Amino acid sequence: MNDRQILDLFFARDEAALAAVSKQYGRACRNLAAHLLHSEQDAEEVLNDALMQVWNAIPPARPDNFYAYLTTVVRNLCYKRLDQRNAQKRGGGQAALSLENLPEHAQPARNAVEETVGAIFLNDAVNRFLQSLSPDACTIFVQRYGNGKSIAEIADMYQISRNKAALSLMRTRIKLKKYLNEEGWL
Repeated sequence: MNDRQILDLFFARDEAALAAVSKQYGRACRNLAAHLLHSEQDAEEVLNDALMQVWNAIPPARPDNFYAYLTTVVRNLCYKRLDQRNAQKRGGGQAALSLENLPEHAQPARNAVEETVGAIFLNDAVNRFLQSLSPDACTIFVQRYGNGKSIAEIADMYQISRNKAALSLMRTRIKLKKYLNEEGWL
């Protein structure tokens, strides 16, 4: 089943979409989450949360690159889980608890739709940028920032020096900053 068919299932609100996503991308997403979280159990929970988040976001979202969209959701959930772990080490998330106890009118307003739409447009801009890169630079960048690989792991994977991998990443970050500035994101 291809991404277009999967998206059509989401738009039809057919729960078979979730099974299709799990079958086609479940292993890759679980491996990404396990790599970032160092926990198989947390990775499985993140995958389930990601499926729920994608189910709630599509429609209205219709990502051009479903795999990139899905892995972005997985990565963001992993980072959120890591932040929660670190917050517990620093005081058990008591600051978050105190914000929940504020009166409703005093809580900061959050517009989830605007945030989601903004994230989709930013994701599209980054994907256009990645398509403009050489295949080597794109692959190294995605391995580092998309899949969470270390510079040493990337150097070993592609049999290049660590300096070459680090230099490629630095140049790509500079190009990305310039590109996002020109596009009005910075």
